[in-house]
Amino acid sequence: MTQNQSGTARPALGALRQFHQPLRPGLPPLLVFPHAGAGASAYRALSELFSREFTVLIMQYPGRQDRMREPAASTLTDLADEAHAAYLARPDAHSHPLTVFGHSLGAIVAFEFVRRAEVSAVPIAGLVVSAATAPSKVADLPPHPTDDDGLMAHLSALEGTGGAVMGSDAVMRMALPVLRSDYQAFDAYSATTDARIAAPITVLGGADDPVIRPHDLHSWTQHADDVTVSVLDGGHFYLDANDAEILEVLVETRDAAVHRVGHR
Repeated sequence: MTQNQSGTARPALGALRQFHQPLRPGLPPLLVFPHAGAGASAYRALSELFSREFTVLIMQYPGRQDRMREPAASTLTDLADEAHAAYLARPDAHSHPLTVFGHSLGAIVAFEFVRRAEVSAVPIAGLVVSAATAPSKVADLPPHPTDDDGLMAHLSALEGTGGAVMGSDAVMRMALPVLRSDYQAFDAYSATTDARIAAPITVLGGADDPVIRPHDLHSWTQHADDVTVSVLDGGHFYLDANDAEILEVLVETRDAAVHRVGHR
């Protein structure tokens, strides 16, 4: 339980958010994992679009927005565990193949979620990861900066925030603690090439990403038998400019799973 401003107890919202109803009842589920520092609402516009084809769920990481009173997770596997438990609690968890999407840090959380989901027999249509190196390569990356100025310079280089936010030093510095926590969890993560999933993986990236290069995208081939890599226009945060293309990939992932089941 949490408390509102009047001190009245209210039920905790849990880990998953649904901002939009699907265009048609019964559309299959899509679970989205945001990037570092982001709350679920950062994906509200994408949720509206994706809801034309899916029942869209977005993970709300602790330590931000409506979960700001909770401590941020110390590991990415903690986030995956929480998402897995929250999804299993849904009455339809085993009813429809689930498509999973994760961007940047969220790609690693999504991968760990799928590993857990497959063990618990949750049907997975496929994993779509975006702007991320493979899990087995994360430990080889240089650590993120921990000081405020270093974090702000890193964000500016990624071009991951709007000009109005980047232009406000005060607003940016308010957001830095949760970003720092997310990066610390990311930098502490490691996996070997033995960490694999049965579901197919589609890897997306921006052609002008200053951090994730083509060889990083292709490194995901170590973690599944069926891996496809596609590069879209844009930098690290290319999502909004390519939202229709991303939706097409998600639909193709979903429909391919239906085709596979139909030919067993």
